[in-house]
Amino acid sequence: MRYKTKNEKETQKIALDFAKELRGGEMILLYGDLGAGKTVFVKGLAKALGIVETVKSPTFNILKCYDIPKNKNYSLLTTHYSLLCHIDAYRLESVEELLDIGIEDYIDEKNIIIVEWADRVRGIEKLAEKVIKIKIEHGKKEEERGIEING
Repeated sequence: MRYKTKNEKETQKIALDFAKELRGGEMILLYGDLGAGKTVFVKGLAKALGIVETVKSPTFNILKCYDIPKNKNYSLLTTHYSLLCHIDAYRLESVEELLDIGIEDYIDEKNIIIVEWADRVRGIEKLAEKVIKIKIEHGKKEEERGIEING
């Protein structure tokens, strides 16, 4: 699927709609230049899952996990999920570095893993059965973005 957005709010809306299709166990790989909107997409996904904590790219921590609230009144089936694990792979040079920090411990049907700068850790897609690739590109205007979702 291909989308064009005019601003961050629309990018987050795409993430919210995308979240409705998730079933758990997905590894979402984000690709895009600096400032393309990868973290904005993650914020929209987190919001869709009912996470109220402020989401920031874990550039120095590499990995940050957020508990997904068990809210039966929420619009998504969030009772199925446990964690949203957000990875910023910008400072990594290989998938082995992710293995060293224990990424395999989080690959589970009850968790959703989302990786910014996935191109920095070639071979990461081999770690999970359900892989979705999302490319976010700058548009012609400053706030515009192109979003392509595959998987």
